[in-house]
Amino acid sequence: MVHGANSIKKQLEWATKNLFSISCSAGLDSEVLLAFCLNKNRSYLLTWPEKELTAEQLECFREIIKKRLQPQPVAYLTGSREFYSMELNTTPDTLVPRPETELIVDTVLDLLADLDSPQILEMGTGTGAIALALKKYKPKSNVLATDFSQGALDVARSNATKHDLTISFEESNWYQHVPERKFDVIVSNPPYIAEDDPYLSQGDLPAEPIMALSSGETGLEALEVIIQDASSYLNKDGWIVLEHGYNQQQQVVEMLEKYGFNSIKTLTDYNDLPRVSLGLKI
Repeated sequence: MVHGANSIKKQLEWATKNLFSISCSAGLDSEVLLAFCLNKNRSYLLTWPEKELTAEQLECFREIIKKRLQPQPVAYLTGSREFYSMELNTTPDTLVPRPETELIVDTVLDLLADLDSPQILEMGTGTGAIALALKKYKPKSNVLATDFSQGALDVARSNATKHDLTISFEESNWYQHVPERKFDVIVSNPPYIAEDDPYLSQGDLPAEPIMALSSGETGLEALEVIIQDASSYLNKDGWIVLEHGYNQQQQVVEMLEKYGFNSIKTLTDYNDLPRVSLGLKI
């Protein structure tokens, strides 16, 4: 079958070729963005590759590919990202949820398996991804999610409403405005990239909020703040669970030891990189 220049197939080929230089998932990016312009799902593109785009659809697709090339993250262009089987609203006020962060949700759910209504504190919630996933799968839990950014909290609240999940939100610079109460787990995916790391200038990262990516010179600053005061907010046998950089395992484990945590261990993500460390308060 012959496909015209403005057919779905030909436009996807054009976009994939253009995006190849800035994205390791150029084909997927092209499909997601074209499906967004057509207001269809990706399966539609595969079913109707010969379908010709209208002038309006073609303009939408060309413009959105230009923005992707800047580069702007796909999640910002479409306004959403899937995390733990939930479609979440995303804006430039928040970090784009990553697949590897699902490990932290799996870890906390395992730790809380025997508690019917656990008390959960998540710090630096961003889109609310972790807090929402925990509330969805532990519906009787009491979840408090904090963030320093009011813009991020607005997005997180919109996601809680979108998924009909009841979560308490608080604007707070780490523990600054956290109420004096005890939790069964403190969980966080804080900014952990060193401020001079060249990784910050690569890919989509320049478009994401720097305060959600880096907390200072070493990237360990926020992690230490969270760890050093965690015991004051944890119940006996409460856990702290933290995402960190693949090369920060030793430093994070040492900090957990320094501040009195026990049963410390590190878990690897789907790429077999050390990604989540946890410790027990006894």
